[in-house]
Amino acid sequence: MTQPSSLFRLLRPASVAIVGLSADQSKHGGRVLSFLRAAGFEGPIWGVHPRTPAVEGVSMFPSLGELPTSPDAIILAVPPPSIPGILEAAGEKKAGGAIIFSGGFAGTGEEGVALQNRVLDIARAGGVRLLGPNSAGIIHPGARTILSFLTCLERPMAEIRPGPVGLVTQSGGTGSFIHNLAADRGGGLAISVSTGNEADIELSEVFAALVGRPDVRAIALLLETVRDGPRFIAAAHAARAAGKPVVACKIGRTRAGHGIMRTHTGALAGPQRTFEAVFDSLGIASVRTPAELLEVAEVMARAPVPEGDGVGIITHSGGAAIMLADRSEELGLSLPTPSPDLKTRLAPLLQMGATGNPVDLGGIVSRPERYGEVIRLFLGDPAYDLVIPVSTPHPSAHSADRARELVEISRSTKQPLPNLWLAGELGRSGIEILREEEAPVAETAESLLLAVKGLVRLGVMKRAKKVDPEVPDPAILKRLSDLRAGEDINLSEADSKALLREMGIPVAAGEVANDPDEAARAAGRIGYPIVLKAVSAYLPHKSEAGGVRLNLQSEDELRRAWDGMMSDLAGKAPGVLIEGALVEEYAPGTEMIIGSVRDATFGPMVLAGIGGVLAEVYGDVALAMAPITEADAARMIDSLRGVRLLRGFRGAPSTDEKALAALIARLSRLAAAYEREISEIDLNPVVYSGGRWLAADALIKLNSIT
Repeated sequence: MTQPSSLFRLLRPASVAIVGLSADQSKHGGRVLSFLRAAGFEGPIWGVHPRTPAVEGVSMFPSLGELPTSPDAIILAVPPPSIPGILEAAGEKKAGGAIIFSGGFAGTGEEGVALQNRVLDIARAGGVRLLGPNSAGIIHPGARTILSFLTCLERPMAEIRPGPVGLVTQSGGTGSFIHNLAADRGGGLAISVSTGNEADIELSEVFAALVGRPDVRAIALLLETVRDGPRFIAAAHAARAAGKPVVACKIGRTRAGHGIMRTHTGALAGPQRTFEAVFDSLGIASVRTPAELLEVAEVMARAPVPEGDGVGIITHSGGAAIMLADRSEELGLSLPTPSPDLKTRLAPLLQMGATGNPVDLGGIVSRPERYGEVIRLFLGDPAYDLVIPVSTPHPSAHSADRARELVEISRSTKQPLPNLWLAGELGRSGIEILREEEAPVAETAESLLLAVKGLVRLGVMKRAKKVDPEVPDPAILKRLSDLRAGEDINLSEADSKALLREMGIPVAAGEVANDPDEAARAAGRIGYPIVLKAVSAYLPHKSEAGGVRLNLQSEDELRRAWDGMMSDLAGKAPGVLIEGALVEEYAPGTEMIIGSVRDATFGPMVLAGIGGVLAEVYGDVALAMAPITEADAARMIDSLRGVRLLRGFRGAPSTDEKALAALIARLSRLAAAYEREISEIDLNPVVYSGGRWLAADALIKLNSIT
């Protein structure tokens, strides 16, 4: 029989030792003891204190070494300087894990960092897992285990109920707030774990552990950062394979720790945008507030994943219908218009309503049974894979019957039927029934629609084909190895484009020239009009230094441009090594920026944006984890606000979006295949000219050899 892991022992302990326990019930140790007793913890609880004070009903010991057996969980309710010695004893006792509530470690200066490192070294040497410092502990109602001091536990213990959602949070106080929210609506959490400073146990490890727990049907993450990207990604894949939705609330939106990026792509792929892209790529629903985190997770825990993306919305309020239609469009939800046949069936059931989608029943006071009939009609139509019944204020006498009918309908179909309940206090009896019957229900439109978006996204990912990995080309690996052996890991535009040509990325035709005569001969071979650009690995943004000349129509213009460009560079970029000039075909047209950047936590990402400079000015970009399929790339393109510029805006010719999606997907596969060698690829702009997409400018940054 295999022994339970140390993390398992800490998450579901059979025994608890509270170090620093005294008779003062207002201190952390005393609070944990009172909450354990109130929850009905069934295992032994031992107190440890060098002066062995009398604590009613608890066996007290002067040290950990004198406990009768190895404890699964240790609560360290002592000052930080005492912790190293206690952890040495815990290792000798072969304890499972320890929870550090207190601060005074990393984040408080060099001494705190040194103490945290020492504590971690001691714990690892003794095989003891650490939760914290600054952890608010573990609350596991189903196991009657409360290893926490949070104020939410001061409510009657009967209100700290189990629920379908497992919570991992890097903020203890916000976890307390979420427990209170769940309790106020008659529910609870399967388990909550506060990871704090994450000296040892970090969010991704707990996330992975919750995937395997049968009492957890959805996982909620409240996080500031992710320290172990590969483990986080693996946990997300495991959750999706297990059919357990994941919802994340990312707090903290600064650029701290993002590093210095050379390319436009790197600059645009900021921390918050990267997190949002990672969540979307992994099928994790993203929310902005803790309240949404709980409500969205509860809805997704209780609703099946739809077979398609068609959403139908049924309400009896014109205002609610408009609001939901607007927000659905913003979130990219598909609301198919009812077919002529469905409209005919709906017509006799409406009372001065409208047969669109959302459908508005109009008056609902008379013949309230019409509500259920309309829901059944939508569920029976193949255009709708998920149906949202919306209950706005209605006679309170209808609430209980309506809720029971919604439960009955939900049980009779395999399609998701997430409810939006906007009926207020007069409709309280109805929502209580829905919650008691574990029907998916939310009280805010935003939460409900975010949950629906998450469910639809999971369905799309379930049906999507796998991405075939790119097999690195040995010749390109050799070329990259030679380039990385040099002093400079930033390639010039000419070297970048030469490498991209080998990789199958279309680039503008061009040649490098060392003087005006060579430039003129190159232009004659390429054909006018041409572009002249300075070549330098040390000048990534040439335009600002005067290193670019466009639309040169003749040799005379070319020679004048050469002299003017070199003069500008001497004045604006003195001392920068110029290796010559790139003579290229001039290919004006609709512009995009696409690129890749290797994120330090999550690995290669691919980016696409409209209009090159416009992407930077307005932040109109889409980002995804590489590699992606062409369907994923098409979805990225469609999400851009400026996508109309690709579709013949104001009489301009339409572009080939399918070819653009293929190019983005191709670049993403390259980024994944050569992630050890390449840090960033920047194609800005990529131009649609003459019926083709090609990179008019390109920069590559290599990873240094370490």
